Amino acid sequence: MRSENAYLTWTIMLFNIAVFLLVRMDPRLILEFATIPLLTIRFTEPYRLLTSMFTHYDILHLFFNMFALFIFGPDIEKVIGKLRYLALYFLSGVTAAIIHAYYIFIFFPIMTLLTSPAIGASGAIYGVMAAYGVLFPMRRIIAFIGFPIVAPAIVVIAILALIQTLYAFVAPYSQVAYAAHVGGFITGLIITLAYKPGLRRLISYQYF
Repeated sequence: MRSENAYLTWTIMLFNIAVFLLVRMDPRLILEFATIPLLTIRFTEPYRLLTSMFTHYDILHLFFNMFALFIFGPDIEKVIGKLRYLALYFLSGVTAAIIHAYYIFIFFPIMTLLTSPAIGASGAIYGVMAAYGVLFPMRRIIAFIGFPIVAPAIVVIAILALIQTLYAFVAPYSQVAYAAHVGGFITGLIITLAYKPGLRRLISYQYF
C-alpha cells in the first residue's frame, strides 16, 4: 500500500546518526558491529549483517550515505509503501554483505581481506538507488562521477553501478567494499522488478 509520508526513511537516517554517535563514544564498537567475511561465510555472529548497516567510520562516510538516502529514499517509500520499502532496504543491505563475503572468498581468498571488517549502509542504499532507477527512470538527477553529469536517473544510476562493478575487480584491497555495492544494487533491482507490476498505477508520474 502506498504511503503518504516518508517517516521510515527519516527513522532509518536518525538511527544511523544515533549509532554513529555511539560509535564515536566507543570506537571499539566498530569491530563488534562490522561484518567480517570469514564470519559471514561460517554464519557466525549473524547479527553483524544488520548492525554493520548502521555503523559508519567517520562523518563523511555517514554524510554521503545519508545524503543519498535522503535523495532517493522518500519517493521510493511513498510509492511502494513501508513494508515493501523495509524489505527492500534490509534485504539489499544483508545480501550486499553476504555477496561481499563470498566475492572475497572466491576471488581473493587472502586472510587479510577475509578478516577485514566492513561497515556502512551503502549496500542497502544501492538497493534503493536501483529501485529509483526502475520506478523513476526518466527523472533527471545530478551526480558527480569525476565530473558533474545531469541525466535521466536510469542512466546515472546504471553508470554508478557499472563503475562499482569495475572497481570491485581492479581494487580488491580498497577500503571501499565495491562488491557489496554491486550486491545491494542487484538485490534492489530484482526486488523492485518483482514489485513493479503491482505498482503501475502508482508511478504514472515517473517521467516528470
